[in-house]
Amino acid sequence: MKSDLNLLDQSISPRKMVMLLTWPTMVEQLLSIMVNYVDTAMVGSIGVSATASIAVVTSSVWVIGGLMAGFGVGFSVLIAKHVGNREIEMAKEIARQAFMTMLWFGLLITFIVEFFVAPHLAMWMGADKSIWHDSTYYFKIIGSVYVFQMFLFVGGAIIRGTGNTKSPMVYNIINNVINIFGNFVFIYKPRTVTVFGDQIHIWGAGMGVEGAALGTMIAAIISGSLMLRCIFSKRCIVQISLHDKYRLDADIMKDVLGLGIPSAMERIIISSGQLVVTSIATGLGTYSLAANQLATTAESICYMPVYAFGLSATTLVAQSLGSKNKKLALRYANECIVEGVFIMIISAILLYVFAPQLMSIFIRNTTVISMGAAVLRIQAFAEPFVAVANVVSGVLRGGGDTKGPFFIAIIGMWMVRITLALIMIRIFNIGLAGLWIPMACDWTARAIFCFIRMRSGKWLAKWDNSKE
Repeated sequence: MKSDLNLLDQSISPRKMVMLLTWPTMVEQLLSIMVNYVDTAMVGSIGVSATASIAVVTSSVWVIGGLMAGFGVGFSVLIAKHVGNREIEMAKEIARQAFMTMLWFGLLITFIVEFFVAPHLAMWMGADKSIWHDSTYYFKIIGSVYVFQMFLFVGGAIIRGTGNTKSPMVYNIINNVINIFGNFVFIYKPRTVTVFGDQIHIWGAGMGVEGAALGTMIAAIISGSLMLRCIFSKRCIVQISLHDKYRLDADIMKDVLGLGIPSAMERIIISSGQLVVTSIATGLGTYSLAANQLATTAESICYMPVYAFGLSATTLVAQSLGSKNKKLALRYANECIVEGVFIMIISAILLYVFAPQLMSIFIRNTTVISMGAAVLRIQAFAEPFVAVANVVSGVLRGGGDTKGPFFIAIIGMWMVRITLALIMIRIFNIGLAGLWIPMACDWTARAIFCFIRMRSGKWLAKWDNSKE
């Protein structure tokens, strides 16, 4: 079955095309969130300390994910542009450059994490010594497979750039299912459960936090390998082969880095800011740290589907501008924004109403549940701005403007969120809400600046002087 859409087919309305491209990614995001919920709940059932030990690592994982996402943006935008202009051989050469990058950069990140970051991170973050061991080994285990994570992140971005969002959806579902099964087996000790009145003995490794990491590791190896196999498949428009010549192309890598570095730096700016926020939360105590981590996970069900519209906007705009059709690019951009904001408003209402129930999925501690629900209701009012900021950023990236979202992220995260958080907590001693009120202000500011930049229209002309 052919999975690639002809995104330039104007016999299909922009709304229908947006939904055709977006729904697989949205399903992928929603299922990933559900698995993340189950994953977090499994760890949360062990206790507050287990949750806190993973919370210490989470922001660093986001930083590394930002680097991977940066390469993903660079390669996917260029591939989408050339596919839109029907320059398939050039798109294949970009895919070959991507394969080399995934392999060597993945190995480099693995080396750095294993030997320089994981052994010291918990101490650097100022975490309680009681969780140092679990935090260290959790990071070492998941850090050992960053090559496969690169295949999953960057490979998925490349395939989406061709207009195929179904294959990444399938492989990410596989990743999530294996992760959950691995957690079920590796986290808990052997136990007996009752099913329809019958006693069933279930084996378990009883590894706790390390078991959660082991499930993630196995899932990454399998799903990352499958994603890479897809790029080598005949069904892929940009199919590559091991028999191809693999030589570094300085011009392509210059273009990739020109697009990818600002995007990666944007993610790093945001993730490093979250690292600071986590450090501040750590200073508030284990309960606040756990509540902050679990509330962040709970909020993801609200905003993650909107990322699907941002990814679709990037591909649709890049292919449209690659084919020199600015009018179509603008129509796709506007449609993605409208649909994204509509879904986010509905999600925000549900987030506000069911905040306590969402928190109770992960942990039974009433104090943590109460703290998390309170901050979730604060953030619910800012969720429509999250939609605007994310989707418009996707539009700008599709037009080759990755610097705009980068500079806007600096303003939002460091000048708004971090500054306000330090004032509210260090001076006014507000507590956990002092982290989440600034977050809402951050997203509001980012949405306003992103929308202003989009309205300038400069992104529509960025490819005009590019080399063909």
